[in-house]
Amino acid sequence: MILTVDVSNTSIIFSVVAEEKTILTFRLSSDKSRTSDEYAVLMELTAKQHNLDLHTVDGTIVSSVVPTLTSVIEDAVKIAAGHSPIVIGPGVKTGLNIRLDDPTELGGDFVSAAVAAIDKYPLPCVIVEMGTAIAMGILDASGNYIGGIICPGPMVSQIALARGAAQLSNVSITPTAQVIGKSTDTSMQSGLVHGAAAMIDGLIERIEDELGQPATVVVAGDWADTIIPHCKRKGMIIDKELLTRGMVMIYKKNKR
Repeated sequence: MILTVDVSNTSIIFSVVAEEKTILTFRLSSDKSRTSDEYAVLMELTAKQHNLDLHTVDGTIVSSVVPTLTSVIEDAVKIAAGHSPIVIGPGVKTGLNIRLDDPTELGGDFVSAAVAAIDKYPLPCVIVEMGTAIAMGILDASGNYIGGIICPGPMVSQIALARGAAQLSNVSITPTAQVIGKSTDTSMQSGLVHGAAAMIDGLIERIEDELGQPATVVVAGDWADTIIPHCKRKGMIIDKELLTRGMVMIYKKNKR
């Protein structure tokens, strides 16, 4: 069994994979005030609630985009599982050719997603991660990671609107039946959902123009099921296991 740990700005997702199947997933909030001991206790208790002893896990791999939490989670894994995890970063073998001005800037989440996408989907490929940010990573026809796009995610946009405009309140990020809202709340909801969908459609069209050919579009992240059905682009693939698969592949590359 392999434990994958995805540390994002909002939450930390733990997945236990056995024989290429995810048998358990749980999440904790990304709280920078918690110590390694606190995270270790929460990991152990949550795993035991699902009848899993973390010490039976063969190894762990961590992807983190929150630098202040990386070492905290690394130490928590040592306490809770009894071994040191692999942390995706410089020095870890991935097989991915990153053609950025500074390849070290690419987060472990996109490294993992790209490795999994190259393995499964036709190239070129646009990977869309829908979490705190709507982020896109682009793989060219040769499987090189050539760049990306980062935009505010639905929750970030909602919070910014509510804070920045006196007459706008917090609303749920819920799809509306019509694009044209009949109230302030439904107008905001339409903008958050249909606006995000239209942005994704438009960006993919422009990416393909720059690539000079059509691309496979693979979507992962918490907001995929909410936003993607409202995109006009056809054939977009929602793959919630993309990041986990990529992390397992990288773990195996480094444990051979």
